[in-house]
Amino acid sequence: MKIENFSTLGNKTNGIKAKKTDMERLVLENQRLLEELSGLQQINREYKSIIYHASHDLKGPLNNIVSLVNLMIEAKDLEEIDSLSKPVLRSISKFKTSLNELILIKKNENEPEKNGIVNIKTVLNEVIESINGQIMESGAVLTKALQITQVHFPRKNLRSILFNLISNAIKYKSADRIPTIHVSSFRQGEFVVIAVLDNGTGIRKENMDKLFTKFGTLHDESYPGESLGIGLFLVKKLLEESGGKIEVESEWAKGSVFNAYLNQK
Repeated sequence: MKIENFSTLGNKTNGIKAKKTDMERLVLENQRLLEELSGLQQINREYKSIIYHASHDLKGPLNNIVSLVNLMIEAKDLEEIDSLSKPVLRSISKFKTSLNELILIKKNENEPEKNGIVNIKTVLNEVIESINGQIMESGAVLTKALQITQVHFPRKNLRSILFNLISNAIKYKSADRIPTIHVSSFRQGEFVVIAVLDNGTGIRKENMDKLFTKFGTLHDESYPGESLGIGLFLVKKLLEESGGKIEVESEWAKGSVFNAYLNQK
């Protein structure tokens, strides 16, 4: 009788151990699923970022082509048309390059772009060339004073930051004066700061809190149907992801200066 009791107790113990093992397996499986879910959420965030990048990288050359074609339509002689045709072809080439980059994203989506030594002047010149039609059409005067030319930062991200800041300075130019844009760089502590100064319309104080929010708009009489939301939201995101930041000083009807802080630690 006692032997039978011990046998029954042993069976119960084995059953408890089996249930415990099953529970541990469930816990491990749950942890694995949570990790996979977290990974999928990260991929989703990355794809959203890619979409924002793509929309701006493709919109730049397209806007440039439109601006240049408008200038060609208004041209008075064949020599002027010929001089405008070359930047049109360059913009088309840039558009095709951007499309090819999108095709390649899938192949290296698990290999995010790493920091490398990038020449600010080179990237800035590329950005200027990509929007030269808008610069010519607006009559903007762009100057630069780069104390620092080498920076540790992802090249594509730097291009997006410069593109957004400069194209916004052109877009929100004042109707009362020739638009002037000044790009400078200097070191401040652990940061290299790239400053983009303009003499545009400026930003009203009540709109400053909307400036860097996703889809934040500055709809008023000065910005009919326009939005700074996605572009500046992206700039802020790219800088903060690498330990940097962006600051802005603006005075209504006088202009703005955007300071992009690139972390060099």
